[in-house]
Amino acid sequence: MSSELYTPKEPFIFRPYARLLTMLGEQLLKNDCVALVELIKNSYDADANSVEVFFKNFTDVKGNKDDSIIIVRDDGSGMSLETVQKSWMNPATPTKYLSKQKGNLLSPVKKRVVQGEKGIGRFALLKLAKKITVTTRTPDSNLELVIRFDFTSFDNEFLNENGKEKEIFLDELKIDWDEQIPMKFTGNTHGTIIELENLKGSWNDKFFQRFTSDISILTDPISRLTHKLSTDNFVINIYFNGEKIIDEDKDLEGIKGLIENKSVFHIDGKFKNANNTFEFKINENTEKVCLEDERIKGLLPWRQRNRTSNKAIEKQSGQTKDQEYSCGNFDFQFYIFDFSRGLENKYLLTRFEKDLLKNHRVYLYRDGVRVFPYGDPNDDWLNIDTYRGVGRAGDYFSNDQIIGWIDISQKENPLLKDKTNREGLLELGGASNDLVFLIGVILTYIKRSHFARYLHKEKQKKRAKVVQEGELKAQFEELNQSLRDVGQTRLADKVTKLTKDYEDLHDILIQRAEITEDLAGVGLSVEMASHDIMLLMGRAQSIGIELAQLASKTSTNEIHGKADMLVGVLQRITIGMKDVQSLFRSTRRRRKNLKIEPILDKIDGIYSGLLKKHNIDYQKRLIGTSPLVAKSTDGVIMQVLINLFDNATYWLETKNLAYRRQIEVTLNGDKGELVFADNGPGVDLNDIPYIFDPFFSGKGQEGRGLGLYIARQLLERNGYTIELIDSNKHGNTGATFIINFLVEDD
Repeated sequence: MSSELYTPKEPFIFRPYARLLTMLGEQLLKNDCVALVELIKNSYDADANSVEVFFKNFTDVKGNKDDSIIIVRDDGSGMSLETVQKSWMNPATPTKYLSKQKGNLLSPVKKRVVQGEKGIGRFALLKLAKKITVTTRTPDSNLELVIRFDFTSFDNEFLNENGKEKEIFLDELKIDWDEQIPMKFTGNTHGTIIELENLKGSWNDKFFQRFTSDISILTDPISRLTHKLSTDNFVINIYFNGEKIIDEDKDLEGIKGLIENKSVFHIDGKFKNANNTFEFKINENTEKVCLEDERIKGLLPWRQRNRTSNKAIEKQSGQTKDQEYSCGNFDFQFYIFDFSRGLENKYLLTRFEKDLLKNHRVYLYRDGVRVFPYGDPNDDWLNIDTYRGVGRAGDYFSNDQIIGWIDISQKENPLLKDKTNREGLLELGGASNDLVFLIGVILTYIKRSHFARYLHKEKQKKRAKVVQEGELKAQFEELNQSLRDVGQTRLADKVTKLTKDYEDLHDILIQRAEITEDLAGVGLSVEMASHDIMLLMGRAQSIGIELAQLASKTSTNEIHGKADMLVGVLQRITIGMKDVQSLFRSTRRRRKNLKIEPILDKIDGIYSGLLKKHNIDYQKRLIGTSPLVAKSTDGVIMQVLINLFDNATYWLETKNLAYRRQIEVTLNGDKGELVFADNGPGVDLNDIPYIFDPFFSGKGQEGRGLGLYIARQLLERNGYTIELIDSNKHGNTGATFIINFLVEDD
């Protein structure tokens, strides 16, 4: 065997070709807008108060020519020769800044959280131009440093030099530099100037407008979209062929006006990862909801999350076992608008205003600086339109009707990191999926609760205006008289006939509505009654099978015992069916004086199994010397009580109570009152005005919104009333309803 095999060899080393620069700049960054924004972010990191961007020698339609130049100038801290040599010329430097607090890289003067972690800004230069001059001066230097990149002799791929094919390695590229007496930073001025010549890209008016729009909301959305002032001054001015573009984004003033005058809701809050809780202020009201809250729990299945987690990820994020979401804490602000047609309130939007809002979405900011492309008009990063398409659109806001932003930070959200190409967030431990999921949950909660109440209220106002008693008839009469006044007798006669037809149709519709309400009430009531009957039927079938088996192999006494049990079950079914039949319209046309207590006992019998299953105590109290009596039918009283039991059982079943669940019904014959109370969570204060309205439900997707509405309608037809009252007056913590069975004298 040859000894050469054992001769030590020189180790291999990486020696990249110069075309690596095109991959890190030209191919990595999406477009020139992204590249130019990266340069401005570098100025932000350098503690600049202001940045000026000059577009020189461009065409009138914002296009670039051979002699076009872009200049970026800031008044930041500049770079020393040492910084350039050891940091700026060495991408991915581990310690870009010496000032470090609480795990965040901070800028030296303003203590801004540094955005440029990967050193991608310098490669943005090569995306934009082939000839670059960087002039920089620090506050304590008497000289300014000039760095010159001139790659005009190379093709874009660094495969040819002066038109000849050649192997060009990265370490062969030489960058000229020198120090000189300040010529561009005179006096005490300092900062950095980047001059970009021999531009690579093709600019046009649309591209230019995109850039100015991106810049207008690069930092601090609060002061730019509202009239609140920023605590960190960072101004960006743009000049085109010598003229300053005064309005960074012509839409901003219009957006500010819409936010202040046309937004239905302003939500300002925070998600706290430690206890999985949203705390927020909606308009003037403060609210707190936990993911374990019943109002939120029903929303959690609406979106599946692809999450991965392991001990290393949890350790890196500071997560504990009780913290399910790896994204960390975040702040949020939303402005919600109403895009409904036919609005007649102050939130009505014109077509122009709707188009203005469509140019803005929900933005993402990290430590006060925007994360691209989130918030772009065509970027559905929250999957809002996707879920409107696959689910019920009415359950979710559309992208168009929300303007807002999410605030994250390097400290609070260590797993939410930018992709190298600045196009979104990396996936680390499912953190970005968690963020999107949680934003979707709070927006859906707002839509299905607060916004649903708002819409319901608007519909009720509109409906009330249309059906207001006597209004339509008065309008018909006014039209009739106006026609007669101008001699249009034939038309007036037609209006008279139309009025009569309308009144006949109105009476028919009222009759149909009553029948529909009756049938709906029967359906709701039979649902619970039939549940117990089906259980009894199943039990009867089991006993029958056992009886058949006993007949062939057991004693006569056992057969008799089972037969008696079967008869008892069938009797209970018969009684139950009679109760159900009493609910039907045909059996309750004749009203008579009824004692309420026996009917209440029947309902107790129907619900006894369910109450026992969920550990709900039921108590009946009798007050006064006379029994409680109502002139009605069994079916009406049963439906009312069934709806009350059904609601109470639902809320007591879904609420995790630390104390005993309880329903208490008090009958006061002397006062003609029935008080129905439970010790559940009670009625949401925002829901109180609407609980008796049709199709409004605090149960979310599980509710029909008809129970209490039908109960009130049935009672009012008999001259009785039902109201929700203050539970505290009756020493109760949940919902308390009072039914008055006394008819007031006219």
